[in-house]
Amino acid sequence: MSKKIDEQVRVTLAEDAARGACTYPYTDACRRYLRRRLDSGGLVSPMPHLYAAADFWRGLTPEGRAIAKMRGLVSRHCEWIFCGTSAALLYGLSVSRRLLDTIEVMSPSGTRTYHGGAVRAHHADIDEEPCAFMRGLPVTSVERTLFDCARSLPLRDSVAILDSALRMGIIDKEALIAYVDSKPGRKGSARARFAARFADGRSGSGGESVARAAMWELGFAAPDLQTEFVEPVGGHRYFADFCWRTPEGRVIVGELDGGEKYVDPRMTGGRPVEAVMRQERLRESRLTALVDAVVRFSPAMVADSAGFARLLETFGVPRDRPARISVEEPPRFDEVPLAAYGLD
Repeated sequence: MSKKIDEQVRVTLAEDAARGACTYPYTDACRRYLRRRLDSGGLVSPMPHLYAAADFWRGLTPEGRAIAKMRGLVSRHCEWIFCGTSAALLYGLSVSRRLLDTIEVMSPSGTRTYHGGAVRAHHADIDEEPCAFMRGLPVTSVERTLFDCARSLPLRDSVAILDSALRMGIIDKEALIAYVDSKPGRKGSARARFAARFADGRSGSGGESVARAAMWELGFAAPDLQTEFVEPVGGHRYFADFCWRTPEGRVIVGELDGGEKYVDPRMTGGRPVEAVMRQERLRESRLTALVDAVVRFSPAMVADSAGFARLLETFGVPRDRPARISVEEPPRFDEVPLAAYGLD
C-alpha cells in the first residue's frame, strides 16, 4: 500500500510542479503520507494543506511561490475568485513582496480566514461583477482589483499597483477614475479616489511609485517624472526619475538607485555589472553638468521616512504643504555616560 501511495504522490508532485503549482492532497492517506515526508527534507509545506517538492520550491521567486500556492488552492476551492493584491500579482502589477504572504479571495461564504490565516476571504456576491482569467486562474476584473487595492492598502503600496496598471496600458487614468467614482459609500472609497487621481503611468517602476508617494506624505512638492535632458558633449538623451524646479531657478534631479538595474537582464541588456556601473557613473556626470544637484536614494532610504526627509531637505527639494505623516527623528548621537570616557 505504501509503495502505491509513494508512487501516486511522486507523480502528483511532479505534475503539479510542471504546471507551477503546489499540491493539495485529496485523500487522508496522501495527506498523512505527505506530513510524514516533511521530516525528510525533500518536501515543504508553504501553508497548511499545501505541499511542494523542496527543489521546485527553492527555484521559485517570491512571486512564483505566491502563484504556486494560488494554483494549489484553486484545485480544492473552485468557487474562489482571487482579488486584491493576489489578483494584482496575477495581472503582473507591481505588488510589494511583503504583501505576498497572504492570499486574498472573494467567496460567497462570508468574510473569514482559511489555512491558518494564510488566506483571507472577503464576502462578495460572485455574480456582482464579471471576473477574468489570468495565468489560468479566476480573478476579479482589473477595475475591481485596482479599486480594492486602492481602498485597502497604504498609499505607497496602492500607488505602485495603480501606476503599473497605467504604465502597462491595461487601463487608462480616465477609466480608472470613473470606475472608482462609481463606488461611492464603499469602505475606503475616499482613499481610493485620491489614489486614482494621484496615480501616474510615467512612473518607471514600483520603487519609483513608492518614493513618489513617500514624497507626498512628507510634504514635498510633486516632482516631474521622466524629465528629458540632452547632454552637451555627445547629444545623448537622459531621463531623470524625478525633477524639481525651485522658485529660485534651481533644478534638482532625484534618482532611485534600485539594485535591479545592475543584475536584471531586462535592464542590463546582458552587459556585465562593471559595464553597467561605468555607464551609470558617466550618465550621472553628464547630468551634473545640466542641473544644480542630483540626489540619489535607495528603496531602503525611502522606507526610513525621517532619513528620507532629511536627505531631500539637504539637497534643497522644496516643500509646499505640511507633512501628512508623523516622522519621529532618531537621536543624532548616543548619550554616552561620562564614565565611559574616564571622566566623572
